[in-house]
Amino acid sequence: MSLSNSLVDQVANLNPASADDLEEIESFLQRKVSGGKNISANYGSSQLHIELVKQNHSEYNSNLKLGSTHIDFTLQTNEISRLVTAVLVFRINTTETAQTQLIEASSLATTRYIATVNTPYIGIVGWDADRLLGSSRRRTTTDKHNHSLPGNASFFVPSISPESVCKKIGAEKKITGTLMINRMEPLCLFFDKVKRNYSDRGCVTSTDNLTGNVTCKCNHLTLFTVLLAVESIKIPKGVTVASYTTKSASIIFLFATIIILYKSKHNRDRVPVQINLSLALLLFHVINISHDLAVLNEVTCVMHTAANHYLLLCSEMWFLVEGIRLFMATSFPFKFHNQNSSNRLKIFRLIGWVVPAFIAGLSMAVGFPLGIYMKSQPLFKQCNEFIPILKYDRCWLAPGTPIFYTTVVSPLALVLLINFMIVLKTTHVMLRKVIRNRGEHPVTDDALRAARCFICLFFMLGGTWVFAFFTGIGNNISNEVFMYIHNLVNGSQGMFVFLLYCVMDGDLRPEFFSCKGKADVGAELQENVANPEGGESSNPVGGESSNPVEGESSIELQCESSNEKSCQILSEEEGKDSNLDV
Repeated sequence: MSLSNSLVDQVANLNPASADDLEEIESFLQRKVSGGKNISANYGSSQLHIELVKQNHSEYNSNLKLGSTHIDFTLQTNEISRLVTAVLVFRINTTETAQTQLIEASSLATTRYIATVNTPYIGIVGWDADRLLGSSRRRTTTDKHNHSLPGNASFFVPSISPESVCKKIGAEKKITGTLMINRMEPLCLFFDKVKRNYSDRGCVTSTDNLTGNVTCKCNHLTLFTVLLAVESIKIPKGVTVASYTTKSASIIFLFATIIILYKSKHNRDRVPVQINLSLALLLFHVINISHDLAVLNEVTCVMHTAANHYLLLCSEMWFLVEGIRLFMATSFPFKFHNQNSSNRLKIFRLIGWVVPAFIAGLSMAVGFPLGIYMKSQPLFKQCNEFIPILKYDRCWLAPGTPIFYTTVVSPLALVLLINFMIVLKTTHVMLRKVIRNRGEHPVTDDALRAARCFICLFFMLGGTWVFAFFTGIGNNISNEVFMYIHNLVNGSQGMFVFLLYCVMDGDLRPEFFSCKGKADVGAELQENVANPEGGESSNPVGGESSNPVEGESSIELQCESSNEKSCQILSEEEGKDSNLDV
């Protein structure tokens, strides 16, 4: 039996995202049901099945195959003696994407449900036949809706061809250039007539990885469909501009820092450590700024990822080395001074350059065979046969994998934790010594001085990396805010390094900056180094060094200009070869 032309015409021109059109479908089904006849009709891409059933059980189970769609559903009948079921399967006859529904949008992320060519729509409804048919002529449509029975459904549909969606998104990527697709997968949905949008509430989707066939399980009955859920991220232009600007400036400042430090007096291991740290950051920013070129080729993208990973680890490790060196110099000054600085520098280089190479190499050796090192963009697998598309849309490790957590997140978190403890200890020791020397209770100026020193050491030991942990957390607004902060602050690391290592350096500062005053807290570190056990200082503040032990050094904390806004721990030489650098 064929479906009437009226139904064919209706479903061929439906808009399944319209509540009015859905009501038309329901009205048609109820008119057919009111006839009191069993119907099993097939007309091309549309199928209708209406069945009157006599039974006395608490549940009614049905298994159907309409076209290529397999449907199982259960009705909670509560021992109703007679019931009627209606199942309608239809497709939209169009050569273009039938519809696009915007689910969530911001300046950063967008989620859309997109209907492809021949997307199946499945309506499943059950009624109490006696109440519905016995008074069908007197009751309104609203009354009839009250007779619908609760239940659940499970249906299976063949794989959905994403060709039209791929072409649509491919065109968008060419226009925007910065559009990244995070997800494109089939999703079981129903149309919520109250909220007037599609929802996956109460539905579970499972997809066969080999065949692409989709199985849906829902805990209610209504009009269902399977659409492609496409989640895209568009990097704001402001973030891109900020990233290129700050990183370009950092490259210039880091290059200048390396030259200035190299030409300066190489005093023990302080300057070599600072040169290596500056070099690691310089190479890291150069690699980062070349990302948009590397992503154009699969091989260069993989090489870029490996280099970026390695240089990120190198930067982290050299920040750790700087923290270790500061801790040793302030906590064990005499032992630190008497050690062979050349051997110590070899260990520092091993930590700063070799350990990152081992970690980065191991992550590649393990990640590539397991397919978890890099993540190809979702469009590549699904759209490669329809449009020319790059395998990767970003050159970086696959997020959320064991490789990512063990070789990126964990080392960064460990370095930040260790350096944070060093900053707290150093700041506490300085403040305690100043207060003890003055013989007074803490005052507001001491707290402000400690805060300035904490901030200075925070930047000096790479504390700004903490903002990277907040990117990608929370809603789209907070994510975008931290994306700006992360790019502005960490992109400006080269400028911070230049200020700390060159402008504020006691030996190099006269060439760039004129400092008129020194903070009183300098006395604390001088005494801490000269008297690690807490004895009386032999070097009064502002006086000349009178260390009784040859080779001892005094350390002062100097503040920038008369406003004393930033601090740095510096070393004052007491002789050609008897200085201690911090």
